[in-house]
Amino acid sequence: MSVETEGDGPEETAVSRGADSRLRRLLQRRQIGVFIGFLLLFGLIGVTRPDLFFSWDDFSGILSQLLRQAAPYVIIGIGMAYLMIGGEFDLSVGSMYGVAGLTFAMLLTDFRLTVPAALVVVLLIGAIVGLTNGVIVTKVGIPSLITTIGMMSVLRGFAYWLTTGGSRQLPDDLGLIDLFGGSITVAGVEIAYMVFWMLALTVVFGLVLQKTRFGHHVYATGDDESAADRSGINTDRVKITNFVITGVVTAIAGVLSIAYFGSMFGSAGRGFELLIIAAVVIGGTNLFGGEGSISGMFLGSLVIAVIPVLLVLNGVSVAFQETLTGAVIIGAVMVDIYLRD
Repeated sequence: MSVETEGDGPEETAVSRGADSRLRRLLQRRQIGVFIGFLLLFGLIGVTRPDLFFSWDDFSGILSQLLRQAAPYVIIGIGMAYLMIGGEFDLSVGSMYGVAGLTFAMLLTDFRLTVPAALVVVLLIGAIVGLTNGVIVTKVGIPSLITTIGMMSVLRGFAYWLTTGGSRQLPDDLGLIDLFGGSITVAGVEIAYMVFWMLALTVVFGLVLQKTRFGHHVYATGDDESAADRSGINTDRVKITNFVITGVVTAIAGVLSIAYFGSMFGSAGRGFELLIIAAVVIGGTNLFGGEGSISGMFLGSLVIAVIPVLLVLNGVSVAFQETLTGAVIIGAVMVDIYLRD
């Protein structure tokens, strides 16, 4: 005669299996892994520079620097996430970022526009650049790789023309400029207003992507464009809209950056496109479209932002920073492909 031990009943076994299944699903979520990776990198700052974690002033300074470093990546990454989920990408965002900030300064200094008027013009330029990219890709049929590389060169040349090899500075005593370039101290942490803009844009565009019909169309377009066409989705319109969104949010990032720093060089934003693509991929967006999230991109951007902070605080040369960033990009792509096999 067999004796049934306590806890071996079918109901308890089913509960145990259910708990194990929920735990596996939780651990398999990309965002959890990315967040853990960010915490490890941030904790590495404390391991290598423990003196900076002993004082709240030093720690808050690191946190402030990290958030400010991440803000442009996240804001531009919003557009890049939309594009990549929809099956495209944009290599001209770094140049557009520089052109936006420099044009904003030119409109304020040379043309004496008000801050709101200059902002509208810059956002319009970003939308036009995005529209141009989108139309060339969808209507002319030139792949986004070639199209946006060409646009990158055009915009970079324009950025150098705006600065004549130097930089552009904002005039002093501009009304309303503190709404973009100012900062506020919260619990001893100085937080730039661009961080609040970053959070607001992340929430808004995250909800649009997850909760609206347009967001569903973005996923469907990237997952299977032919099937989306057959189901009545105007995939060309979806892609063009994604390019316009990318141009606009990139322009916003450029304005926020020059408003915070007060000046910008013609080389501003060089290499941003690779960093942002890496952030989006690290955050779980499929390189081939149809999968991804704004929240994942946000966490991926934090990972990309914490790396230079860690290296600078430990006196690592700029050259090695670029080498490590390149290695992170390659590693992120390899991990992405591995996890999807």
